[in-house]
Amino acid sequence: MIYEDIAQNKRNTIFLFLFFTLIIIGLGYIIGEIYGNYYAGIIIAFIISLFSIYTSYYHSDKIVLAIIGAQEADRKIYPQLYNSVEGLAIAAGINPPPKIYVIKDETINALATGRDPKHSVIAITEGALKKFNKFELEGVIGHEMSHIKNYDILVSSIAAVLIGMIVILSDFITRNLFRTRMRSRGFGRVGIFFILFAVIAAIIAPIVARIINFAVSRQREYLADASSALLTRYPQGLISALEKIRSERYNPDEINRGVQHMYFTTPSYLLDNNLFATHPPVEKRIERLKTMLYKVESYGETKEI
Repeated sequence: MIYEDIAQNKRNTIFLFLFFTLIIIGLGYIIGEIYGNYYAGIIIAFIISLFSIYTSYYHSDKIVLAIIGAQEADRKIYPQLYNSVEGLAIAAGINPPPKIYVIKDETINALATGRDPKHSVIAITEGALKKFNKFELEGVIGHEMSHIKNYDILVSSIAAVLIGMIVILSDFITRNLFRTRMRSRGFGRVGIFFILFAVIAAIIAPIVARIINFAVSRQREYLADASSALLTRYPQGLISALEKIRSERYNPDEINRGVQHMYFTTPSYLLDNNLFATHPPVEKRIERLKTMLYKVESYGETKEI
């Protein structure tokens, strides 16, 4: 099952690259038409897509860490964090262990980024380090470790960079649509048709990007929760962490929508009645984890894990 998931994530990455290239070329054509040379627009867009794909694959972790303002954790200041990450990395069979970063944020959250288990990073907010006990923290780390092992980080990190590029170009089109050549067209039938096409394309492109974002994220959260429970052998730790998160208050201005799908959780105001929410509701995640509180026989005694 795990190997199938890893293979699927790699296929999703290839699909994401191809789909991104087509969207960027389409947007490049529109931008070229706006300025009177669609050939140049297509060529430039193709070059931009290749550069974006290369950058997102090899440097997406650095870009994401810069966006969220994370700093590498000092082992002397966070010894327990290093012990937990390295211990769970051994349990998950990940070597070398992920690099560890701290996000200067007083709310509870975490994320994993990178292109593969050998080039991975786990970032934890200062709020999580202050508010979680050892078992809750390990439950969250186990969740992020599962994303790393299953190559979820490959898709989510690349998606963060590519989606950002799509949104930038779409915004450029909407802001420059009525400039230069468009004014000289006299708004005839062809001009009106082109305007409608450009507006629709500029609106749909980021929506499609969000749909891709949703498709590669939401169900993976359930799997990572379950994998964390198996990895730590203590589902209650992650359940307790989610219960604390449920009462957490997040500042909307501090949430970067471009990377929200990568976080351990998304604030409830982004989940309620949101078809394209990248995370399932916390209550549903807790409910599923509680089904994993099962009993096993160990040395003649019944123990709950």
